[in-house]
Amino acid sequence: MQTSILVAALALVGCTKTPAYLYGRDFTNLQFHAYDQNVGIYPYRSILDDPNNPFASDAPTDDGKWVLEANAGPVAAFYSWATINAVNPYGEAQYYTAHDLQQIFRTGQASKAELPVAQDLAIRAYQAVLDHFPDSVTYDETGKIAFSLATLSYQGIVGLGGTVQGGWVLVKSDDGTEHAVHP
Repeated sequence: MQTSILVAALALVGCTKTPAYLYGRDFTNLQFHAYDQNVGIYPYRSILDDPNNPFASDAPTDDGKWVLEANAGPVAAFYSWATINAVNPYGEAQYYTAHDLQQIFRTGQASKAELPVAQDLAIRAYQAVLDHFPDSVTYDETGKIAFSLATLSYQGIVGLGGTVQGGWVLVKSDDGTEHAVHP
């Protein structure tokens, strides 16, 4: 993606002032650096102090977070969602923080030494969805079909080689669909 296209896409972020991150920054080549052992995991807010976070002082808008998720790569999307989750915590923000950490791990967008850190943070961020936001959902692109973030988080933990905590189990309904439940 050309920087000019990215800048145009990020212009949709729509802040009240012109944030510094709109100009001169190619988010597609960012590398993940773990600021601390709990970065991006609710209830910790250290992402707001992370000097690598381009959104620390100006979180993306509701539209901007989706533009970043779709176009800027997992590292920029991680910073976006983690910042949103620190400022206004909710399940969808925690889930996408975990999802982007998982993508950072899977695509190798961290140093070799930091890849296991990204993996561990992703597992713990998915677990935070189960622990703190178990009833949260996200929607398809139409905004009409809801998906349980508990189920997606459970699958994310297992897919990363983690162990789901807190008694959660994955069950199949009569139609064969899997659902994470907390008995």
